[in-house]
Amino acid sequence: MNSNLYPPTLRIGILVYDGFEPIDVWGFTEAFTIARYIGTSYDELNPVPFEVFFISTEKMSNQNSVPSPIKSWNGPRVAPDYFLDQALEIDVDVLMIPGGNGTGRLLDDPNASDFLDWVRKMDTRVQIMSSVCTGAAVLAAAGLLDGKPATTNHQAFGWVASFGPKVLWNNVDRWVDAGHYVTSAGVSAGTDMGFYLVERLSGRAVAEKAVLTAEYHWQRDPNKPIHYAQGAIVPDSPVS
Repeated sequence: MNSNLYPPTLRIGILVYDGFEPIDVWGFTEAFTIARYIGTSYDELNPVPFEVFFISTEKMSNQNSVPSPIKSWNGPRVAPDYFLDQALEIDVDVLMIPGGNGTGRLLDDPNASDFLDWVRKMDTRVQIMSSVCTGAAVLAAAGLLDGKPATTNHQAFGWVASFGPKVLWNNVDRWVDAGHYVTSAGVSAGTDMGFYLVERLSGRAVAEKAVLTAEYHWQRDPNKPIHYAQGAIVPDSPVS
C-alpha cells in the first residue's frame, strides 16, 4: 500500500504516573489505536492515522534511560515508552494527562514545580493539550486553562476547580473543546472525547469507522450528559 496516499501519522502521547485511573488511559488509547483510514482494514498495520505512546514520570533507579513501570490506582501496571525529558526531544502532536487518585500526590510532590514546568514546555510543542478526569487539575495548576472553558470529573469538581479559580469551569458537559485545550469529565467521558479527537484530527468518517470496529456506544454530543443530569455541585466556598 502506498503510504503517500494518506496524511502523516499523528503521535499521541499519554502521561502515566503512579495512581492513574486505568480507564482514563485505556479508553482514550483505544479510540486512537483502533482507528484506520478509509479504504484500509483493521488487519493492515500501516498506514495508520495515529501512533500512541506512554510518557512516564519515573525512571528505573539503575537505568537512567529506561522509564519505570507505572502502577495504576486499581492495580494494572504499564510499561511506558519515554521519560519526561525524552518526550521533549520527540515529535508529539497530542498530549493527554489522565486523572486518578494519584493526581493529588502528583501535585503535592516536592518536585511538582519541575513537573509543571515540563507540562508548560510540552504545551508549546503540541497541537492539542488534553486531559481526562482530574488530569485537568494539572493543566489548571500549570496556569494553562486560565480564562478558558474546561471541565473535569464531576465528583471531584470542587477540588479540581480550586487549582484554577480563573478557569471558566463547565460542570455539565462530558467534554469541552477550547481549541488548543480539550478536557473531559470523569473516567468514561474520556473515551467519548478520544473518539471526538479522532474525528477532529482525521474526519468524521474515520471516527465512525473506529466506533463501529470498537462496537462502542459513542456519546457524540458533549452537551447531553447521560450520568450527570444535575451537573456537578459547585461549592459555595473555596475548597481547602
